Amino acid sequence: MQFWDLTQQWLQSALSGMATPWVIGLALVLTSFLLEDVALAAAASLATAGLLSWAGAFGWVFLGIAIGDIGLYAIGLGARRIPWLRQKYIAPQRDSSIKHRLEQNLPTALMLARVIPGLRLVTYVLCGFLRLPFVAFCLWVLLAVALWTAALLGLGAVAGAALAQALHVPQPVAVALPILALALAVPLVKRLLQRRKSNTV
Repeated sequence: MQFWDLTQQWLQSALSGMATPWVIGLALVLTSFLLEDVALAAAASLATAGLLSWAGAFGWVFLGIAIGDIGLYAIGLGARRIPWLRQKYIAPQRDSSIKHRLEQNLPTALMLARVIPGLRLVTYVLCGFLRLPFVAFCLWVLLAVALWTAALLGLGAVAGAALAQALHVPQPVAVALPILALALAVPLVKRLLQRRKSNTV
């Protein structure tokens, strides 16, 4: 119990110098560029602590994730002219059928790429490289980000309330735990499945 109290006091003191909502929001945007799960967990914690409204927490994280996702499209465009970007992000062989399949299934591809680990980078960059319609790309990405952000913040709020009662930890800490647990669990499960697949081959 003392550990959680000290953690909460440290967070409050760390944020006391930047309690203005737009400064906190800017920090969330920048954090989302590096670790969007951490930004989501922090946003849920800040909203629960009353340092941000839930709408503000959603808006700032949504903005950061959306900018990052649309930035991947820009990287794809840049890869057409910059050789090292092309070598890093684009496989050497791409045929026209890939562009056709993406165009025909753009909403599904973008939605799945948002939730399946490892797909987002390659899918979004490839959309830019193949010059798929930018407006359609943005609209579907914004919808995917909105649903993803709302779902994770909702998970944190609902599951965090239960965890706060069960574990007797402060609610601002508890709401972050389900989001961070999910962020850690997904790559772990993926790694276990890959290991199992390699063992059966």
